[in-house]
Formats: sequence, C-alpha cells, structure tokens
Amino acid sequence: MTKELYLIHGRDFKPDEPELKKNWVEALKYGIKRDFPEQADALLNGLKIKFIYYGEESNAFLRGIGKRYDSDNDLKDRRNCIKLLKQYAKKDFNKKKYNKVPNSNPFKEGLADGLAGFLNILGVADNLITKVAPDMKEYWNHDSAFGSRVRHSLSKHLSKSFKNDNDVLLISHSLGTLIAYDVLWKFSHYSEYEHIRDKKLSCLLTLGSPLGDETVKDNLKGASAKGLRKYPTCIKKWINIAAEDDFISHDQAIQNDFEDMISAGLVNSIVDHRIYNLAERHGGSNPHHGGGYLIHPSVSKAVVNWLKQN
Repeated sequence: MTKELYLIHGRDFKPDEPELKKNWVEALKYGIKRDFPEQADALLNGLKIKFIYYGEESNAFLRGIGKRYDSDNDLKDRRNCIKLLKQYAKKDFNKKKYNKVPNSNPFKEGLADGLAGFLNILGVADNLITKVAPDMKEYWNHDSAFGSRVRHSLSKHLSKSFKNDNDVLLISHSLGTLIAYDVLWKFSHYSEYEHIRDKKLSCLLTLGSPLGDETVKDNLKGASAKGLRKYPTCIKKWINIAAEDDFISHDQAIQNDFEDMISAGLVNSIVDHRIYNLAERHGGSNPHHGGGYLIHPSVSKAVVNWLKQN
C-alpha cells in the first residue's frame, strides 16, 4: 500500500506554491530528522508528499477587498522563521522557551475563548470573523464560489488516492482544516463519491484549527443535518494540535465537540494536544504559524508513528 502525505495550508496571503511547499516540507522533515535521527532517512525515503495549494484564490480574494501583500518580504520572513526554529532542540518546545519569544501574549486567545459562545448566541460572531479572518468568512459564503474553488484541488487528488487504496495522512492548518473536514464530509455523503464510500483516511492531523469554534461549527458541511449525517464517516484517527495563545484555535479541544463520532464508531479516536509554537514572524511571536506547528515534536511523532504502520 502506497503511503501519501498530504499538506494543505491555511488562510491569509501566501507566496507562490513552489516556495510555500519548500518552506513547509523543510520544516516538517527537519523536525523528523531532529527527533528521529537514526530512522528518519529510511522512513522519509520515497515518501510521496502532495501539497494542496489554493493561495491564488485566497490572494485574489484578499486583494479584491483592498488588502495589501508584499510577497518578497513575506517569503524572506518565512525563511528566517524556519532558520530560527531550527536552533531549538526537541526539549526546547516548552513554556519557559515560549515565554522568551518576543511579544508572546495570551490575551487575545483568552478573550476569544471566553466570548466565543456568547457572541455566537448574540449573532455577532460572524461580523468579528469578517474583520479578523475575512477569507474564512468568505469560505462559507453561499453566494460565493470561493469555497468550492478552494476545495477543488483536495477533492480531486484525495478521491484518486482513496480509489487507489493509498494509505493517507492529511495534515491541515487553519482554514485548511475546514476544507479538509468539508471534503471528507462530502466523500461520506455525496452520491458522486459513492465509489469511495468504503475508503478511509488513515489519519487527519489538524493544526491551529478553528473547528471547535461555535460559529465555525455552525457553518460546516452537514451542520444542519440530523443524526450521524452531521459527520464525516471516512476518518480512522483524528489528532488535533493547538498552540498556546493561538487566536484562531482558541477552543483548543476538538474531542468534546465531535465526541458523537467516537461513540457512534465513525472514528477510532480523537486526541487533542496543546503545544507551544515558538515561531517568530516579523519580529514577534506568531503561535498560529504553520511552520512552527510542522517543526514541533508532536507533529514529528505523529508522522513517524504513521510511517511505521504497515
């Protein structure tokens, strides 16, 4: 059985696909080689990595609403971020080291976590998301084709992997976790995917995910369905990793939000991990940064455990 590692990025502006893929794969492989030096080369040799990129869509949308983007400066800063992260040993990904990262601040996450449910009840959470993450709000705008376009690449490639009975680990970040969830829900319930209805994803690894947020949950595929049709049925194992102070994943526990999937046997397990993301972007702490997640020992361990499975 062929092993395939899928990577799907998150929200906001993104550099060109080759550059972002290189940055992400560099972070992921470095963490694995750092933590498993004697096994890494053999495990990574021949591994198929498929990078799902929708940056051209999100960049176009953000520019269309007046946002500005300096791609050269962004790429330079991303490279510098990985360079700084490589200076940490496995044992360094802890609270003490995190507190030394410039401008680390728990206020935003605590505020978001405390207000999320209340604001959702009042019906104003959508407006806040529009300001903080407009591309996320656009993703579930039924009058826009944005959501369909950003799901297309993952749907096309992952359906082929399922059809070929490949062993797939899907790593998703930020908005990419919503895309992954919705695609897997469609695989489980849409008639055009009936030919792969009996296939399952080996592991879904969500990083910096907003899937525990009340407003986000209300807009997922299947959210208005009754019973078990609410959920995807094609995930064997789900690992959710959320960083301290990551505003986007302020509700860091996913297991309690989707526990019906476990009790119904739709997924074998859902496990939450809280970590410290040591990434620095533009001179300050950025606990939501994808590279900081990918290089973390928790991600390295999850990937290696999957690689070792027959």
